[in-house]
Amino acid sequence: MKYFGRVDLNNTLIARFRPAETVPDRITDLMSEVGFRRAVILSAIGSFSEATFYGVKPDSELPYGTEQITKISMRGPFEVLTMEGNILPSSDRPIHHLHVVLGMHDGRVVGGHLEKATVYTTLELFLAEIKGCNVEKQNDKIAGGVQIKLPIN
Repeated sequence: MKYFGRVDLNNTLIARFRPAETVPDRITDLMSEVGFRRAVILSAIGSFSEATFYGVKPDSELPYGTEQITKISMRGPFEVLTMEGNILPSSDRPIHHLHVVLGMHDGRVVGGHLEKATVYTTLELFLAEIKGCNVEKQNDKIAGGVQIKLPIN
């Protein structure tokens, strides 16, 4: 199986999300507005008023499932120190794989796989269209979850 592919990221947008907009819903809407089917977040900074994210519990074995996930919902406000990820199709729906690092008012840092968040003041986002590769997501029996599948050439 092929585990790599070349992509073209020449079509990059800058967007500003406003207070009370939700992530990843707003990313999906933006992609629909501009006609992106696949995208990667190159950079995102701003603030969230609340966020829900998760991580895999210690001592989990593969393939992982929902029983091995720790889900955390927190109220901020938070500084979005970094957010990155990709949005790829699985069947005909987009799958978001977003990771976030959030700064708290006292200097502590939290983060993980972002499920959802609400913008507090702003979110400044650079989003690049993935072209030149028909990468998609599918269920992975070895790792668990939904993972990248590259077409075999």
